[in-house]
Amino acid sequence: MLDFVIIGGGVAGLSAAAALAPGGSVLLLEGEETLGYHASGRSAALYEADYGAPATVALARASEAGLKALGVLSPRGLMLVGKADEADDFAREAEALCLRPLTPAEAVARVPILNPDTLAFAAATETAQDIDTDLLLQTYARTIRAAGGEIRTHAPVTAIARVDGGWRVTAGGTDVTARRLVNAAGAWADRIAVEAGLPPIGIQPLRRSIAQLPAPAGLSVMGWPMIFAVAERWYLKP
Repeated sequence: MLDFVIIGGGVAGLSAAAALAPGGSVLLLEGEETLGYHASGRSAALYEADYGAPATVALARASEAGLKALGVLSPRGLMLVGKADEADDFAREAEALCLRPLTPAEAVARVPILNPDTLAFAAATETAQDIDTDLLLQTYARTIRAAGGEIRTHAPVTAIARVDGGWRVTAGGTDVTARRLVNAAGAWADRIAVEAGLPPIGIQPLRRSIAQLPAPAGLSVMGWPMIFAVAERWYLKP
């Protein structure tokens, strides 16, 4: 019997497995053919310690030293922009993110594609950083394997049952048993919980759309920050 079976091969599952593997036997199960196939591999991949709900902020701040040690962060910056009828929401979000105010002219000078006719408010920070998602995932995977852990891809979980002393998980047509089960299945976390006989917590996956556009002719976008509209109606990352 293994010490840990972890379901999910995204950042959550891989980071948990990397932390647990030095202290016990670990098997990570991923239903897709590659790690980080869904949200982890399609994320905007921005690290900003003050972004999100209080629990997210606490987790981000606790993770900063580890991410820096792994060498997966690089400068990016963040800019928040708003229209004239968004003054209150803009002020609230800018304060929560500890942003410094910019004039619309300063914002357009930095990011010339912004529309000066509709831009009323802007604020920015240089603390936001890009996350090299592929390097992060592969570093965790190497850590797991170096500690004797195993990663199985193309192993969708089809059944979970309680057994004496732990859990039996059927994945990819094979049964495995472990003392502890970690549910890191992302959008499928509720389905895994139900399979394990536990109540779902109401995770609701949402579909988003992405448009990939060529850089404007004659402009270098490499130094542009990530840009958010108020209430995240849209965001842009060069």
